[in-house]
Amino acid sequence: MSAAPLSATRRIAVVGAGLAGLACARALHEAGVAVTLFDRHAEPGGRCATLRSPAGPFDHGLPWLAAGTERYAGQLRAWSDAGWLAPDPSAPGRWIAQPTMQSLPARLADGLLFAGSLEIAALERDGPHWLLRPHQAAPFGLDLSFDAVVVAMPAEQSVPLLGGDPALADAMRTVRSEPCWTVTAAWPVALPIRDDELHSPDDVLQRARRDDRRPGRPRLDGTRWVLHANAYWSANNLDVREPDVVKRLLDAFARAVGVRLARPSYAAAQLWRHAEVALPHTTPYGWNAELQLGACGDAWHAREGAQGAERAWLSGRSLGEHIAAGA
Repeated sequence: MSAAPLSATRRIAVVGAGLAGLACARALHEAGVAVTLFDRHAEPGGRCATLRSPAGPFDHGLPWLAAGTERYAGQLRAWSDAGWLAPDPSAPGRWIAQPTMQSLPARLADGLLFAGSLEIAALERDGPHWLLRPHQAAPFGLDLSFDAVVVAMPAEQSVPLLGGDPALADAMRTVRSEPCWTVTAAWPVALPIRDDELHSPDDVLQRARRDDRRPGRPRLDGTRWVLHANAYWSANNLDVREPDVVKRLLDAFARAVGVRLARPSYAAAQLWRHAEVALPHTTPYGWNAELQLGACGDAWHAREGAQGAERAWLSGRSLGEHIAAGA
């Protein structure tokens, strides 16, 4: 069966508003396709996120952007030329979104029809169309019938939505995401630590970085740090209470810098259950032209040196362009 021809009247849903979903939706939107972007969170971005706290903002998810492919490098340069990114002073070749990491997905979502705070529980066929079934009541007037659907979510979360294509669902079942516990902490005075970033061989802590000296961040009193636990420790402590996670990571941070730390004025923990993909697929995305059902994200595009967020963007962009071309 040949694919349905693309027309201006076709409507496409993208479920998941991380970098992959945003890249796919923007490619479709730029081609003149009617696209609606869904996410269970109120704001787009996924791990490209910023935590707003009484101590100030923390970039507590994706710490930076970096390119391993020329195509993505060109995109980062374009975002930089637009004033959306600034070079990371800690390392050449890395970029930091301005004025916060979450501002990048907010800009990418500008002009798109975004349905936030709406978690899609199931996809159902209704003749030639797909019906999206959310967990909660959809806003009045929002049409949930679409000609095609792209699932741009972590592999484990994608499987229930891809049941219409068993092969695509099985492809997602073979992918495993690695978790990451993150602690955001603030002190009223600067800590006696020379470096703004450190990588730790500790059995708990993977990386710590000072957040308040990143380019474009507000200069508030004191200092703010983001601590990322390693994947192994995170996976073995998924059910640990947040206060205990805070204590364990602060203790590991103190060991790493060799300083006895004062009690922070603010500290919180967050678990990113799907932070990284260890063994993604080499194909750029999954797409069933007959069913008009696809998947994209960092579980795909493991080639040409692409990593993490880069894979997500390349996968989403490639699938969006493929669909827009009439697939």
